[in-house]
Amino acid sequence: MSEIEIGPFRVRLKPRAFGNRKVFGRRVRSSMKLTIEKDGSIAVAVPSRTPISLVSEFVLANKEWIERERAKVQLRADQNPPKKFIAGEKLRFFGVERELVLEAGLNRTYQVELVENFLVVNVPADLESDSNEIRSAVARFAERQARLHLQERLEHWSRRMDLRPSGASFRRQKTRWGSCSSEGHISLNWKLIIAPEEVIDYVIIHELAHLKQANHSSRFWELVQKFDPEYQRHRRWLRDHQTETDFLADT
Repeated sequence: MSEIEIGPFRVRLKPRAFGNRKVFGRRVRSSMKLTIEKDGSIAVAVPSRTPISLVSEFVLANKEWIERERAKVQLRADQNPPKKFIAGEKLRFFGVERELVLEAGLNRTYQVELVENFLVVNVPADLESDSNEIRSAVARFAERQARLHLQERLEHWSRRMDLRPSGASFRRQKTRWGSCSSEGHISLNWKLIIAPEEVIDYVIIHELAHLKQANHSSRFWELVQKFDPEYQRHRRWLRDHQTETDFLADT
């Protein structure tokens, strides 16, 4: 992976494989992919042997889009500053901001529990609190809690909707809250732990509905609305709070 200067931008080039298909001339441009990362950096996925002149042309042709999207990234960063994982910090679980409380514990490892509106972290008594260790402990706790809750709600809505997936998995995904494969396997993002329970239910209903309607047709949305009349409000909540999962990023 390399970086180059293109006009006012510093761009990271990411190799993109296309098997044995050869890409020449103007077909190359349609095969490139431009991405604005969370930190505002610019990345372009390109097939091998793509001329730098074509990459430059592609980036500069999208100059206004880049500037607009980077402004959005900066706005989100300003509205959602990085969590510090110190006492008093607020972390969202099940739709509610919980205050982080640190207590000296007798265990040899960091332990986390949810107590009303507090997220209590027991720090080993013989250690000083370490924000990185706290962050990792909170992420592990969040994953365990999310898996249990998502499994329970998936079973509940499978019975209610009389729709059974061929299998289910719970993963930490970057962009999707959930997905349903053509084979009927449902995958749910355990970062949904930040969402209110009714919003979590919406995502599950949405993916189960795909077992019957493998598209987003009017029939699909009618089925979703049948089981979640407030689905549009729940979709908005996910859109408005999508960056709040950053504290659950890879550690």
